[in-house]
Amino acid sequence: MAKKDNLDQMRAEAHRRQDNLASDIDELIDRINPKNAVTRWKNELVGSVKDFSAAGDGKDAGLSPAVIAGGVIGSVVLAAGAITAIALANRPSPAQREAKKAHKASAAARKDFAKQASKVASRGRAASKDADKAIRNAQKTVAEYLTRRG
Repeated sequence: MAKKDNLDQMRAEAHRRQDNLASDIDELIDRINPKNAVTRWKNELVGSVKDFSAAGDGKDAGLSPAVIAGGVIGSVVLAAGAITAIALANRPSPAQREAKKAHKASAAARKDFAKQASKVASRGRAASKDADKAIRNAQKTVAEYLTRRG
């Protein structure tokens, strides 16, 4: 029975560690999500502005125009940085741009090849018709010759 209890304990420990690992991964994904990072930065900025403007005696000191302007400028800079980071992250790499060019060139080459093949096939069909006509004329001539001979 001791081995079974030990095995059950090991399974329980493995499941507990697996659950802990899954929750750690979920937390990391949540932390690095750009949308959540921007929200977190915004909340930190709002909290620091509120802390900066608090008088500490329970009375609201009110916000001076300089503090408001600083907050607005900081928010704009933060938003511009986030937008730039997202734009740079979504920009295709040089290899991706080259692959796209190669794909377009390949598509154009396939289209041109298909057009040329169609022209060749059309000429082939015309030549086949001419050959069929020549064969019929030759058969007719041979038949006429044989009937005249006899």
